[in-house]
Amino acid sequence: MPSIEEIILTLSRNERRVLKVISDIGLDEFSEEEIAKKSNLSTAEIARSILWLENKGLVKKYQVTKDMIVITEKGRRYIDLVLPEQKVLNLLKEKKQIKLDDVLKLLKIEPNELNVAIGVLIKNRLAQLDKRSKTIKITENGEKISELPTQTAFKAIIHNKADLSAFQKEIKELMRRGLLRYERKTQWKIKLTELGKKVISTRFEIDVIDKLTPEIIAEKAWLTKRIRWYDVESPVPKIWGGRKHPLRLIMEKIRRIFLEMGFREMRGPWVETSFWNMDSMWIPQDHPAREMQATFYLNKPAKGVVRDKELLQLVKEVQENGGDTGSTGWQQPWSEKEALKTLLRTHTTAVTFRVLGFLIRNKLLEPPVKFFTIDRVFRNETIDWKHLAEFHQVEGFVVAKDLSLQSLMGYIREFYTKMGIKKIRFKPTYNPYTEPSMEVFAWHHDVGKWVEVGNSGIFRPETLRPYGITEPVIAWGLAVERLAMLIYEIEDIRKILGPMCDINWLRWYKVPLRDIFG
Repeated sequence: MPSIEEIILTLSRNERRVLKVISDIGLDEFSEEEIAKKSNLSTAEIARSILWLENKGLVKKYQVTKDMIVITEKGRRYIDLVLPEQKVLNLLKEKKQIKLDDVLKLLKIEPNELNVAIGVLIKNRLAQLDKRSKTIKITENGEKISELPTQTAFKAIIHNKADLSAFQKEIKELMRRGLLRYERKTQWKIKLTELGKKVISTRFEIDVIDKLTPEIIAEKAWLTKRIRWYDVESPVPKIWGGRKHPLRLIMEKIRRIFLEMGFREMRGPWVETSFWNMDSMWIPQDHPAREMQATFYLNKPAKGVVRDKELLQLVKEVQENGGDTGSTGWQQPWSEKEALKTLLRTHTTAVTFRVLGFLIRNKLLEPPVKFFTIDRVFRNETIDWKHLAEFHQVEGFVVAKDLSLQSLMGYIREFYTKMGIKKIRFKPTYNPYTEPSMEVFAWHHDVGKWVEVGNSGIFRPETLRPYGITEPVIAWGLAVERLAMLIYEIEDIRKILGPMCDINWLRWYKVPLRDIFG
């Protein structure tokens, strides 16, 4: 433990000033406000100095909680005035007797204030009210009193008088009227420790050099004065620097892979029409995914716009009867009103069909083309350990001649191999707008089983006919958060994204140093 002399040499200038005030006050316990009144230090400087003194074991800080009487918002209007009953009493002293209507005109008070004032004066026998003539007059007792007890009590509270024991009755009355209330306030108190008392009893006000400046060095003042000691082992607050979100690392890797494979990036709006999100890709208008239980529909704007009327007509024909694709369609009426509803997009495939509908349909791009997107999507899901209402999807598609299921599997193997996922297999599945469709599974060493990592397929002729595309279109995608759960070994998706995100985990997460997929 350092000696008294060593402790004194570590004191800063403000710590010495605070100790000087404490010594002058001569109290066992005190508040920061009491120190502020007797020094030129700011509240922040005092609080910081007290903290340093507490770390050195010279003072002890503790909380004191007590109920205090405070003036309410309603009562604040009378801080610079007088209470209504005092106003009426002062007027009666001058007029002796006066009609109630004249009181309102002369004093310019509200009728409810006058009613309260009359009630107080009559209760204390300071005035009498003639209900027939609506006249109030002062009594003999009223002539004798100059200030009402409620007014005296209110002034005492305004001026923060410590002893209010004589005004208990009046305080209750003012609280009943909503002018005062009790409020629990917490105040920090400071008390000298035994070590602090020893330091104060020693000569602690020595002249030391707090910091070296060019002037001190030039004048060689450091030869004649003591230099303040610094505790180089004193703990300092943790400073958190910027760090990439773990999802961002995965997204950047996915973006690099797609760019290496010759893909171009595409982006689309979060707020979509049902047309681009559903109808454009041959999802029927009675599909369960379109219900409110699965989709966030918007009230404002409630309706979107598709300017290409020819495209709307082509989609209508393909939806209803298959058009000239050889399909029978969905054999049900198609509603343009339903298609123009606005929503938060439920999948990034909406971006794919915007590219097909704008760039390729209008011959701004000619196949072969390859595009990808990494963006946010929204589902009206019940949030649990593996579901979120918003998350990120990745999608890639290729338009070119002679593409086949083997081409799709080749692209997928190449993509996932670059992701470090080398052992994959495919399983047939159903998607409304692709045929054939395949789920992609990868072998996970740590869990010892095959886990789903993506979905894929070849777009059906019904989805491509409105855009005049005759070449095959293959596509695949994955959910970034699901992949992140596997890579970072997270059991709850809410730990990595959303309002329940674990900030400590984000600060300390480790980037995997090995491939967890074979």
